[in-house]
Order: sequence, then C-alpha cells, then structure tokens
Amino acid sequence: MTSKFREQFHIPDQSAYLLNHSVGCLPKTAKEHFQNHFLEPWNQHGSGAWEHWLNNLTEFNAALANILNGEVQQFCPQVNLSSALTKVIGSLPAAPSGSHILLSERDFPSMGFVIQNLCKSFGLTARFIPEDTDLTDLNQWDEVLTDKTWLAFITHVQSNDSLRLPVAEITALTRQKQIISVVDIAQSAGIVPIDLKAWNADFVIGSSVKWLCGGPGSGYLWASPSAIEQCEPMDVGWFSHQDPMEFDIHHFEYAEGVRRFAGGTPSIMPFTLSAQSIRTLDRISSAVIFEHNQKLINLITDQINREMIRSPLEQDQRGGTLAISFKDDQKALEAMQRAGIACDRRSEGLRFSPHIYNMEEEADQLIEVIHSL
Repeated sequence: MTSKFREQFHIPDQSAYLLNHSVGCLPKTAKEHFQNHFLEPWNQHGSGAWEHWLNNLTEFNAALANILNGEVQQFCPQVNLSSALTKVIGSLPAAPSGSHILLSERDFPSMGFVIQNLCKSFGLTARFIPEDTDLTDLNQWDEVLTDKTWLAFITHVQSNDSLRLPVAEITALTRQKQIISVVDIAQSAGIVPIDLKAWNADFVIGSSVKWLCGGPGSGYLWASPSAIEQCEPMDVGWFSHQDPMEFDIHHFEYAEGVRRFAGGTPSIMPFTLSAQSIRTLDRISSAVIFEHNQKLINLITDQINREMIRSPLEQDQRGGTLAISFKDDQKALEAMQRAGIACDRRSEGLRFSPHIYNMEEEADQLIEVIHSL
C-alpha cells in the first residue's frame, strides 16, 4: 500500500528522504493544480483573477478544517507562526499588572523570540518552564499555571526530540484557571491526528511546510469563537475590515471572526499549493499516516541500542520524528549523507522522520548504517 502512496509524491533522489519534520515532499498533483487555479486565472482574466484567487484561500481553510476537525470560518491564513503569534498576543486586551506568559525552554526558539520581545513592549514577563521538566506530567502544568499566568504557550510536539504533550488535558487546566492558551502544531499537523474541537484551546497556530507537504509561506491561525471577539489586532489592513471594498480611509471596523487577522493584501501562491497538498494527505488520513510512521519508527527502535534514543519510547508520548544520539553526531551525519539518507542534526542528536511515502526498506537501510557506526 505504501508504494501506491509513494507514487503520489515527488521524492528527492536520496535513497531515503527522512527530513519530513523539515520539509515535506511535494504531491505530484500540486503542479497542475497550481497551474489551473493560480496561473491560468491570471493568464485569462488579469485583475479578474482575484475572484479565483480568493477562493483558493477559502479552499485552504476548508482543507485545514477537514484534516484538523475545525470549522472553515475559524481559520485565517498567515505567512508563518511567528507572525501569527505576534498578531494573537498583540490583539488581546491588556494583561493584569504583574502577569507573565508561560512557555517552555524546549519550545522552538522563534516562538520564544516573539514572546520575549512582546513582553518587553507590554510590560509582561516571560516565564520559562525549565528544560528538564516533564511536560507530559499534568501535575507539573497544574503547578506552573499560577494566578499570575496570563497566557500559556503550548507546543503539541517538540521539534528536537518529538515529545508529544497531552494538549486536551493541558487546555482543560488553562480553561479552569481562566488562562489564555495558544497551541503550536507545526510539528504535528499532518502526522499526528488532531481534533481541534476536542482540544477547545483559545488559539492554534501552525504551518504547512513540514508534514503537510505544502511548502513555506502557508501558515495559519485558528481561533475559538469565545476568544476571537475580544481580539483587536494591531497589524490590520483592508482585508481585516468588515467591508474591504468600502474604501473609506476614515472608517475602520474589525471584520467578524478570525478574518480580522488577515491584514493587508494576502499572498495567494503558497496557499494554492498547500490546499492541494493538505487534501492529498487528508484523503489518506492522518490516522493511517501516523500508524505507518510509528510502525517504521518502532522497526528502527527495536533494532538499535535504546540508550541512543532521545525521543520517547512510548508511542502515546511521541510525534513523528525519531531523535538518535551517537558518540559523534557529526561523524554519524556524514555517514548518513554518504549513504543517501536525508536527516539533520540538533542538540539531541540526528533527527529522522518517516512519512507515508517512506518504505520499510529505508528503515532497514538506516538500521544498517547505525549498526556500522
């Protein structure tokens, strides 16, 4: 069955492409879709292409809604996660004096940069959960979510070691304590089944470049109906306006719902591609993709020294990436490159991430190189 799925994607020439946590492979239907839904309307209609182009954004939102179990009107395309997080935090009512934003030292640095910079601007404090804290332990979250916590930033799957957090249980705590929640799904969307309705978070941000195979520039922001109406984004434009075609420079009114985060003239190209990529994966289903991914990861972990493994061994605590530490990570990386295995290096070791189009033979090849080291 995997060979059938593999035929649907452009796979780089390496023997084993295991860098899906970085950039997913392009579906073969994406090029024709892009031609038909972006270039051809432009060729044929000029300025009239906008009707077709804006529909591409709706299709992108609809694809996300299907694969993440959300509602179309709750998604707003964004250029990347940093921009989305900046918009969210900057849109909220002022926090009580002495408040802090909670995040983990293990979160992706770009998110930390945004939070620390905004805390300086808004008179808040960034409070970090120490790196050695067990982020899967709800008692730890109950302890760090204090009455001074204004907003909690929660990473569903950590990028370096693929630790997967129990988001639904954590957001239940934030709701109980009336703390705003923002969840980062950059390393989980498309590989780990996600149910946004079950999570009941306030905001969720993500990107399409990794497991969703949609390329860069097609991020997104999801907002719950209960949170959105209090938001007044600072970064606005005519697409944030309730009536974008009013053209009255003296009158601005926030659009209803998440569209108020749209800003100025939207980028269309990346979202046109990503909509098709997400639909391709959704037809396969996240559950099927995750089952295959975990099967290959387990195949690897069962045949190597477990002391080398830096990702969780428990499947219910692991995302789609396997981090392996070697005595000499750089030497190991060079050996992988010589063998045609695409991976990368982080502080925990080398990262390997099989997708639906990766084969058992590629896992066997990786095991062989590991044994040779």
